[in-house]
This record gives sequence, structure tokens and C-alpha cells, in this order.
Amino acid sequence: MEAVVIERSIVVAADREQVWRAITTPEYIANWFEPIRFDRLAVGEALTFGWGGEGSIAIVEPMERFGFRWQIAPPHPAQTLVVFALETVPEGIRITVTEQGFEALPDEVRETHFKNNTQGWEHMLNSLSTYLLSRGS
Repeated sequence: MEAVVIERSIVVAADREQVWRAITTPEYIANWFEPIRFDRLAVGEALTFGWGGEGSIAIVEPMERFGFRWQIAPPHPAQTLVVFALETVPEGIRITVTEQGFEALPDEVRETHFKNNTQGWEHMLNSLSTYLLSRGS
């Protein structure tokens, strides 16, 4: 099966450091996404999500890219990879989120999770933008 990838972007009028903190700091993440618990911002660090799911940090490229893997269809062990990439544009910072790995999910849940997460990332990016704008620069 070919790779299935969600990709969504939004541009926010914020500085790169502010955006980086918002996507990589547990207390800030909880303001726009959901609670994610981890001790260190380091590749391989275990994550626990507010809904009980688990995962691990996969990418830490400061001020550029942050990624994690998470198990989105428990009890099935497959994990998808979520990556946030930051790019400076004239209007501020473009935040692009991608999620891939849906082909590893069982057929009976793949399409549902893909559709839910496609809509979910649109909603989460809007929440992130609102959160960043409410904090000012």
C-alpha cells in the first residue's frame, strides 16, 4: 500500500522561538492541543498523552522540526509519525504538520483514523494559532 500522509499548514504572526516553545513544552502544548507528559525534550523520550495513549519523541531539531510517534488505534501497536516543521515567511512562521504511517493500521480502522486526524490537525493548527496570537510576541 502506498504511504498515506496528512499535511496541513498555517502561518502565524509570531516569532520562531515562541512557536518552538508552544510545540515542544508540555505546559504550553496543553493550552492548544492536549496534555502530553514527558521529562526531557530528547529523541527517544517516552510520551504519555492526556487520553492515555503512549508514544515517543522522534525528532528534535531546535527551532526547525519536532516530531513524535504515537499509537493512535490501541490496542493495535502501529504508530504514526507526527512532524511539525517551522519556516520563516514574510508574515511570520509557517507551521506545517505532517502525519504518516497510517498504512500500518488495520484496514478496518485506517480510514476512520485518517479522516479524524485530517480534521483534527486542521482544528489543532487553528487552536495553536489562536493560542500564539493570544500570547502576543
